[in-house]
Amino acid sequence: MRNALTMAARIFCASLGCIWMTGQPIAAQQASATPQQSSTTQQQPSTTKPAAPAPAVAAPFYAGDGFSITLQYWLGFGHPDMSAGHQNTSGISNALDYEGKPNPIPGAVLSIPVGKHNAVRVSYFHVQGNGNSTAPTALEIFGTNYNQGDYLAVHYTLQNAKVSLDYLSWPFPVKDSKFHIKTLWEVQYTTVATGTDAPLRHGQTDASGNPINVSASGTDSFFYPSFGLGADYLISQRLRFEARASGFAFPHRSTIWDTEATLNYRFGRFEIQGGAKAFHFKTSPERTEYVHATLPGVFVGLRWYPEYGRR
Repeated sequence: MRNALTMAARIFCASLGCIWMTGQPIAAQQASATPQQSSTTQQQPSTTKPAAPAPAVAAPFYAGDGFSITLQYWLGFGHPDMSAGHQNTSGISNALDYEGKPNPIPGAVLSIPVGKHNAVRVSYFHVQGNGNSTAPTALEIFGTNYNQGDYLAVHYTLQNAKVSLDYLSWPFPVKDSKFHIKTLWEVQYTTVATGTDAPLRHGQTDASGNPINVSASGTDSFFYPSFGLGADYLISQRLRFEARASGFAFPHRSTIWDTEATLNYRFGRFEIQGGAKAFHFKTSPERTEYVHATLPGVFVGLRWYPEYGRR
């Protein structure tokens, strides 16, 4: 747990440090007026049309604000592990690694403006994976017994949904600043379903001739609040850097944290984004068995601002 939190803190602090060292206020655009000629000089009529005003650099769209829909594609690494919980009193282990690289992870984010510079973000992702393992010792998984050396087929499904209020906390007033810090106030729901099967033992019976069950499955889920910080830096009118990290933990209960850093490039009503992220969870160890995982990875996304450009 300590190592996982340390890794998350290092990722976020490194991202924040980079943009803090380079962040400077955006210079306000000022229109320069041509000094008036002396009253003794005859003024000639001007035929030059005034230039159209340039768009404000710190407009909501450029700063990543505004109503938007984002689709993401995440290539994650790692896998869940099952460990013995506090209610495991049988003396039989239920520690098992759910080996296998996760499938590509789809995700989506809906951003809704709240006030001038704040937003509510609703996000969701779905992870599935499967693999093969060998029972390292005699196991009891969700009430099903396996022998040491059994060939096991394992699979899992992880889902996370989060609602976050991204509240602009610095600077204030915003004016033309291109570096912003937001506090994150979140609630999220996480559910993980795991399954284990010993396919080579299908058809076996006990001494009474009854079929032996060699398949086990279970689901665990929890609602949690989470709190964190986000930072974004407007590198130019088209390029923006963003980083965020949040989490929550309670002693001897579930744990959750996630962090990400992205570069976002604007074109038209769209942004294309790419970056790295990590997600960690642990279900409550107060049960007979609990599941935990840290899933780092890289991802790409496409963000659409449907209202941008409308009058």
